[in-house]
Amino acid sequence: MLDSNKLDYDRLSVLTGVLLLALAVMRFLELPELPILRATVLGSPIGFDLSAGSLMILITLGMSITAVASMVASHPISMERMVQHGYMFWIVPGMLIMALAIWLNDIDDLAPWITGIIVSAVLIPISLSVECRAVDETQRSQQSLGWFQASLIYLTAVIFFTLIYDARLRSMLSVSLVALISALLSLRLFWITLDNPSALLQYSAVTGLIVGQITWGLNYWGLSGMRGGLLLLLVFYLVAGLIQQFLQGEFNDGQKSRRILLEYGGLAVAALLLIVLAVP
Repeated sequence: MLDSNKLDYDRLSVLTGVLLLALAVMRFLELPELPILRATVLGSPIGFDLSAGSLMILITLGMSITAVASMVASHPISMERMVQHGYMFWIVPGMLIMALAIWLNDIDDLAPWITGIIVSAVLIPISLSVECRAVDETQRSQQSLGWFQASLIYLTAVIFFTLIYDARLRSMLSVSLVALISALLSLRLFWITLDNPSALLQYSAVTGLIVGQITWGLNYWGLSGMRGGLLLLLVFYLVAGLIQQFLQGEFNDGQKSRRILLEYGGLAVAALLLIVLAVP
């Protein structure tokens, strides 16, 4: 019988190496910027220029999705039968690697860039292996795997939120990006406990809408990129966490409901104080 816990480490190492090479090439590739999109939406001008960095970011996104699909296809369970909703496994590794690519593309100094490559060399194989192990439905309920999945989701969220807030984009664009990222990440988070596609989309859309609206308000504050990103992460964590508790039926009991609200409320106050006092 095939061992569903066994990963194809040769494939994992090759895919990790290829993705790291793509991230490294971004620093040395130079192309003239080409204007692709120019428009005005609700009085806010938006635009997109195709540069070497943005082109490599899109290519890296496609490569990361291909890498996840390859790892999932190599899983023993996928070899025995077709895995349903395989696209769900693309979300976190694809978005995490895309966030790392954008982050590395914004780093000019060599030392921080090398540190970013080292961090990527750790996170990429972890994200691929975690999603590959999640193919086995019997392992999805394991606490350790769930902890890794949630950690990668929140890490991806805070990288994206910090980059978006630090870029000082127009509110129309930043709100839309944050809402989309929050909806996609919560989609993967809720899928662990909810298998109803219609309800899954609804709860994910609600999460994205709430975090997006908070972004609109934060744009009027003169916060640093790190503070803005952490505050958005806090909002995302609270909204997604409370919805997940609701989906698990924890609010059906009055005593449990009070405990959960006190727990999340205390955590929110502590995190808010830490962000205000400790983050520059």
